[in-house]
Amino acid sequence: MRTSAPWSSICFVVSVFAAPSVNTFETSSFAAHDVITRDFVIVGGGAAGTYAAVALKDEGKSFVVVEKTNRLGGHVATYQDPTTGASVDYGVQIYDNDTIVRNFFERLNTPLAQFDMANFGSPIYADFKTGNLLNLTTGSLGQDYLEELTEYSYLNDGIDLPDPVPEDLLLPWVDYIAKHNLEDSAMATLARPAIPGNLLDIPALYVFNDLNDLMLHEENGGAVVNGKRDNSQLYRNALAELKSNVLLNSTVIAGDRGSNHRQGVRLVVQTPTGKKLILAKQLLVAIPQTIQNMKTFGLDNREKGILSQIYGLPYYGGVVKNTGLASGFSYKNYAANNTYNIAEIPSVVEFNPSPVDEHLYYWYNSAKPVSQKRIEADARNAIKTLQKLTGAATQPEPQFVAFTDFGPFHLAAEVDDIRNGFYRDAYALQGHRNTWYIGTLFVTGSSQVWNNTAIMLPDILAAAH
Repeated sequence: MRTSAPWSSICFVVSVFAAPSVNTFETSSFAAHDVITRDFVIVGGGAAGTYAAVALKDEGKSFVVVEKTNRLGGHVATYQDPTTGASVDYGVQIYDNDTIVRNFFERLNTPLAQFDMANFGSPIYADFKTGNLLNLTTGSLGQDYLEELTEYSYLNDGIDLPDPVPEDLLLPWVDYIAKHNLEDSAMATLARPAIPGNLLDIPALYVFNDLNDLMLHEENGGAVVNGKRDNSQLYRNALAELKSNVLLNSTVIAGDRGSNHRQGVRLVVQTPTGKKLILAKQLLVAIPQTIQNMKTFGLDNREKGILSQIYGLPYYGGVVKNTGLASGFSYKNYAANNTYNIAEIPSVVEFNPSPVDEHLYYWYNSAKPVSQKRIEADARNAIKTLQKLTGAATQPEPQFVAFTDFGPFHLAAEVDDIRNGFYRDAYALQGHRNTWYIGTLFVTGSSQVWNNTAIMLPDILAAAH
């Protein structure tokens, strides 16, 4: 969670908000070929940014996407085995089998297939630290949880909270379980591997927002996946189509956004071939909207006040081979003596099977940033413990072949900020200074990100007229 900044950090924050020079955004400061004029500029080429770009293209609008990495896809991460060419998805796993997902995959000529949850493997619960095998079952969500979820329908597809915010939604999840007697479903609500931080301490509203009706639909047979078990194919196809309008390995280094639509948006972007000036009518922000990520966008005081309340936690993933562990199992890290057996962090969350023989993908949870070296060392130690625990026929040295930092993950705000109207204020920022916030600020998962972006699109298009 966020803590008070030391003086050196405060000085840094002041410096990054220093005003650019007067000539920063003048076209005369750039060569003609370095000035890009479009209807829209999209910053971030993950699920939201890619969906928005395709949608705007289909509306006949001009756009440019600014993406800091060398690919599109965001939290989609895929390792391709050089020997077989087969793929291991170790980021985004599944999608909801709904109309918007099917249409988007079809639009980008990408195959879909039904996904069987059994592909995640039969669970083996073990304490990776002590080496104890645990006799656990997480069970499934019961009527007790479903009845509570019904009470908060406004968390199913966003965080459009009433005023005042119900205090129960601000309780740590472990306290909510106790107050509302959710013991029948407690373990199932906590068996959500891709959640950062301490699961027991997460405010209840984030549990309901994530473990919602759409998630339940996926878990009950409504999940689909890329037909080749390669979720990155969707984004490779998107890049092939959009490439002339995508700036990869590029970041915003200065921004100026007008107070009305006639003034538009001016961004200076650092690219591999030098600085570019982007002139656009509207800006779509599809990166995590933390103050650190937004510091170069020319924020006003209202924006600074709201965006400074947003934080995301670290989360990591990778692929490892040569583990000696039996295939077809999901090796899950649970603690023998903790409340609800929740493992302490930082630690490996679980090792899961993949379509590639002898390759497992894993996730790692930490409240603070951790180095790749430390993460892979912890993963190796966990594998060596599991080799002994499961009586592996061989105990080879693991080989790590892929790694990704997914942070900042699952954007959130502190309880006091939520109580004081953070989400009301964040929603009210939409359209302010020709800027729109899309992505995972209000929902989790690609399916909902695409749906929410589609819902916002008419207002975004209207603002550009």
